[in-house]
Formats: sequence, structure tokens, C-alpha cells
Amino acid sequence: MNKRIGRVLVSGFAFLLVSIGVDAADAPVATPPLRFGTALGYPPFEYLGSDGKMTGFEIDLGNAICEKLKRVCQWQDIEFSSMTPALKARKFDAFIASVAVTDDRLKQVAFSDKVYSGGTRLLAHKGAKLIPDDAMASGKALAGKRIGVEQGTINEKFAKKRWALEGVEVVSYRDQDLVYNDLMTGRLDGAIVAGIQAQIGFLSSDKGVDYEFAGKPIEDSLIGRSYSAIAVNQGNQALLDNLNRAIAELHADGTYQRITDKYFPPNTDIYGE
Repeated sequence: MNKRIGRVLVSGFAFLLVSIGVDAADAPVATPPLRFGTALGYPPFEYLGSDGKMTGFEIDLGNAICEKLKRVCQWQDIEFSSMTPALKARKFDAFIASVAVTDDRLKQVAFSDKVYSGGTRLLAHKGAKLIPDDAMASGKALAGKRIGVEQGTINEKFAKKRWALEGVEVVSYRDQDLVYNDLMTGRLDGAIVAGIQAQIGFLSSDKGVDYEFAGKPIEDSLIGRSYSAIAVNQGNQALLDNLNRAIAELHADGTYQRITDKYFPPNTDIYGE
């Protein structure tokens, strides 16, 4: 913008007002906030703390990423099952909430480098012996049982496409805490869960003392890769590159490990190879 001189007449008197502009190329450009979507109710990864504020491993990690990128973090809590449509509608820039990377999801969104590793397990009351150790991909031994899953997760997809066809009643819930609640009240016989979340967020608490993993980890093509990452819109390579750079720096400077130590027992390796 060039210098402008305007003459304004007010109440019969002439005043000379000089407005000095700055060339657009020299004007500072405000860095936009980084808008993260998440799905609370999944401790220790994302949940509401006793102070009513968002907290958890991935919340802290997201805030650390924002610090690395010198951007202000803005957070929005939604139901996990709304992740893809909300992301495509640009309600936020990225979604971090223990999102497992699968081939189906890769058709709709892009993913950052790995955030953490994890396996899929069946959770049940101690001694229930719901399923033989060598039959985890099959639901035949669970026919007639009620198994809980969180909506929109690969666990829900697996259960409905595999176990429901073998007579298992699959019950979907808005968040993981509701799954645990119905398991404890006896309305569920078991639940399909992310192993590390269930171990730290449920089994290690007073609520989980009477429960255990039933059988071996569940392995199936529907479950996909055994790690979670940050989801972004396809084509947003600039954001993806920035996220990956920040994640790498958080590993290099020890921040990732410090956040891990805050939420997990000593020597817990949630990243893996």
C-alpha cells in the first residue's frame, strides 16, 4: 500500500490527515492456530482432568507439536465416529485420538508418522474364559455373548464384520468409558479394546482389578497396522510435513519420552520399533 493523503472537511474546518501504510510484503503475517480435533473419554490418551481441562498423552503431545511449530493449539472434542466427515468439512486441521492406520482410512485421509504402537485385545472378567487362546480371530466361541466396542473404531468394524456373523451381539458406545461402565455393571460379557489403553486406563485402576485380557492379541486384516497416527486431509502435504518434523524433534529432544513418563509406568515402551 502506498502512502495516502486524504483531506477531510469537518464543521467547516479543513484538516489534513495523513495515513501512512506499509507495503504488504513487509507486513507481518499472523500465524494461524493449529486446530486439533480429538475424542475425549479415552484415558490416559485423551480425557477430562479433575480440573475440567483436556489432558492426556496425546493432548500433551499435540500441545508440544504446536510449540515446535510456533502455533497456538485449539482443541475440539467430537465423537470418534465423526472424525472423517468433520475433518473433510475442515472443522479442524488434524485429528489426534488414538487413530489406528488402516487401508480403508488411507483412502479418505492422510496420516502422519507413528504416534504410538498398540495391539487389539478382548477384555473380560477374570476367569470368564470367553474364548480359547488359539481362536482370537474367530467369534464362534463367543456366540450369544454381548461384546462392547467404541463407535467408529477398527474394533467396531472388526466385531461387526467378523464376530457378529458368528452369533456375537456387538454393542457400540459413544466413547470407551461407556464401554467400561457397562462391562463393570454386567451388561457386557466382554469388550474389544486397544491393549495399551485398557492396561493403563482401566486394568491398572481400582475399577479394573477384577478384569483381564482374554486370550491372545487379536490379529486380522480388518484391524490393519498396529500403530496410531495423526489424521489430516489428503493433499495437505505442508501440514503433514510440519507434523512429521515436529514429531521427530520431540523424539530427538526427549519431550516424547517425558510425556510418556508422565502418563505411563516406568520403562513402558508405547512407541515400539
